Amino acid sequence: MLYRRLLALLFSLLVSLCAQYPALIRDRAASAPTAFSPITDEDFLHVEGAGLVSARGEQVILKGVNIGGWLIQETWMCPVEGQDNSWAHMDTLKALEARFSPEEVRELFDTYMDNWFTEYDLDAIASSGCNSIRVPFWYRNFMTDEYGAWITENPDDNPGFQRLDWVIREAGERGLYVILDMHGAPGAQSLNHSTGHIGGNMLYYDGRCQEAMKALWSAIAERYQKNPVVAAYDIMNEPQNNNDIHKDDERYTSPWVQEAWDMYNDIYRKIVPVIRAADPEHIITLEGIWRVENLPDPKAEGWTNMMYQMHLYDPLFMFRVLGNSLADYCKKNGVAAYIGEFRTTEAIPYCNRNGISWSTWTYKGASAGIEGWTWIYKDLEKVDPSTDSFSEIKRKWGELLRSETFERNWTQYVRIRRGTRL
Repeated sequence: MLYRRLLALLFSLLVSLCAQYPALIRDRAASAPTAFSPITDEDFLHVEGAGLVSARGEQVILKGVNIGGWLIQETWMCPVEGQDNSWAHMDTLKALEARFSPEEVRELFDTYMDNWFTEYDLDAIASSGCNSIRVPFWYRNFMTDEYGAWITENPDDNPGFQRLDWVIREAGERGLYVILDMHGAPGAQSLNHSTGHIGGNMLYYDGRCQEAMKALWSAIAERYQKNPVVAAYDIMNEPQNNNDIHKDDERYTSPWVQEAWDMYNDIYRKIVPVIRAADPEHIITLEGIWRVENLPDPKAEGWTNMMYQMHLYDPLFMFRVLGNSLADYCKKNGVAAYIGEFRTTEAIPYCNRNGISWSTWTYKGASAGIEGWTWIYKDLEKVDPSTDSFSEIKRKWGELLRSETFERNWTQYVRIRRGTRL
């Protein structure tokens, strides 16, 4: 009888410890000092064959996560009211501009960005063993319209560059490379909400939008041309990612047809020389949606130091099939391979074995219902930009957004920790 009681007591203690384990680990991680190795000039990356190599000659696979929802909001994962695929960042911006002064609107978004992603988050990512982050941004971080009107002409005072300067500096100090991802191009590169617009896709039809995109990429490349923390310039996210729900739009083009590929490849052919004129050294990454075979032959274009990219949201079996296709294509054509977005974290060992760099989507979410997509998550109060008062929006977009109180998706985290060590 005593033996059974002792077993029951031990079992009870074990259950109690397991229940407290996440909190204990979180508290330990927050208090434990961590020594990071800052990125230096010797870590500057370039492409050799189908892989990445640092200036000191070491092979590198980028292993990281997307910082989604920080510089460009997506309704489904951010603390803002609105129906997914029917409400985008531009809708929030217009709703706020209709009710508040430009200075107040800027203050609200600054409050949001100051709290959504902080040094705490960079510490957490670096401590996981990752060596990179992909940072989605959009043109409205820098410009007041899609035709190239800068918020300020001086880049040092421009809020978009101030945000990028901060994340590049802080990431580099923690040994994290940064991939700069234009998630929303001037005029929008698809009809999808992830561009910041709903039903945009004007980039391919309006030369003024293309000129604004050239000006923005030229300014970015000129500013960071010697910075070893910047791993690559990602010219535009998921071009022509047009859902069937937009089939009736006059600018709809299926992402699976040659016409769509020709349209976004034409943009690539215009932007690559612009970047190269300002910065001949950094890697440029191009996205094929949803296959890399759609992209131009780099040798025929005279392009070097390129990384070709896919996003994969297919089941694990298809991930292996398509990953093989990506790896084979890149080896054949002398470009590095990169899967810039995916949520199937079981596939990380496959990427590592095949020399494919990777970034999971995404780091953080504002709803417990999307924890399968994120490292951390929390049910947050959502802002209604059409009705909430200025003070209420500041409260909801203030310290409540900070990650210290978020729950961790332990399945994802453990797989990523394991994957960064393979």
